[in-house]
Amino acid sequence: MKQRIYGKITQDTDVFSASRTEIGLTSFDGIGMENIMKKKFIVAVSALAFAGMILAGCGYDDSSYDITKVNVDKYVTDVGDYANMTISVVPGQQISESDIQGYIDYLLEGQSELKKSDKKVVENGDVVNIDYEGIKDGVAFDGGTDTGYDLNIGSGTFIDGFEDGLIGHKVGEEVALDLTFPEDYQATDLAGQAVVFNVKINYISESVVPELTDDIVKGYEIENVSTIAEYKEFVGKGLQDAADNDYLNQKRDAIQQALIDQSSFNDVTGLGLYNYYVEQIRAQAQGMADNYGVSIDDVITTMYGMTTEEYESSVSDQAQTLVKGALACEKIARKEKIKLSDEEFNAQLATDAADYGYASADDFKAAINADDYRNYLIQMKVVDKLLETATVTDAVDDTATDAASTDAE
Repeated sequence: MKQRIYGKITQDTDVFSASRTEIGLTSFDGIGMENIMKKKFIVAVSALAFAGMILAGCGYDDSSYDITKVNVDKYVTDVGDYANMTISVVPGQQISESDIQGYIDYLLEGQSELKKSDKKVVENGDVVNIDYEGIKDGVAFDGGTDTGYDLNIGSGTFIDGFEDGLIGHKVGEEVALDLTFPEDYQATDLAGQAVVFNVKINYISESVVPELTDDIVKGYEIENVSTIAEYKEFVGKGLQDAADNDYLNQKRDAIQQALIDQSSFNDVTGLGLYNYYVEQIRAQAQGMADNYGVSIDDVITTMYGMTTEEYESSVSDQAQTLVKGALACEKIARKEKIKLSDEEFNAQLATDAADYGYASADDFKAAINADDYRNYLIQMKVVDKLLETATVTDAVDDTATDAASTDAE
């Protein structure tokens, strides 16, 4: 079954928005997010039904998932003055030397290694190498024994009292910890039971972060990058490309939302495209439930912080927003006769195939629905055309303002 690209649900880095009315859908632009080094990925979605999707003839089919088959004028009565729109977007970030060094330091920290230190007394935050044996009723219990285990003190990895019980003790000491397992512990034979952990402190480790060298850079095997200077230039370009792409996506999101806000619509909940979006939004929640091994109700109430009624209302609202965005863009595309040439299609197909890690454009095309992909590209042509004549003003970055206020306090 081929993946649907056009109109698919996209995700931000934080799937769960802080707003209870937004549960992970960040735009209707159809393409997934791009990471810091411009490695994009597709959020795979399953096709719900394809039988009869592409119909013979030129008649409308409002039950279709294909926007080109929908009687758009029936659902979009007015799109307003779309040639003279105004949007407000937080200015794009200009990457500094500090940003570049900070990102490199972050990557190097990920390559850090634990090495035995000369430190003698355990403190909170230390990584301590230990041997331990858990005893219940005078007998070692299953899963309670290990040797040479690196424990981060304060991480909460072990039951309450274990990590705190080692603080202040010295390397070489053997410590007996009298503890009690929680009542709700997953192993029922240990839940609520009193035990003793006999722990030997072998040594305290320290995290050693490597210093960037030309040899380390060469080890990254980046084409035409073999020195520190070249690597910094490479990182800087990647960060700036990501920042510029983020700014473009913000403008695209803003112009589409502005278009929806100024347009007039009839009820869209009877459209097949609406039902498609509803199913995809629900599939996100179900996928989260499957990943965590919990019920869909747990996802809705715990992760989304909603009642079932609130969730269903939010799903409908979001699906309607996605449909309206697609319909309004399609109406403008038809009015302005915005089309996509085969050359444009193939060029973008090749670009996305490379960005998504496919061996060839043909492999990428085989994995998607080409009609959907073409429709998506046309929608983006509409959006970019709207941006050409739009007035873009600078918005205040509330996140940065809040952070500054917090630092000042």
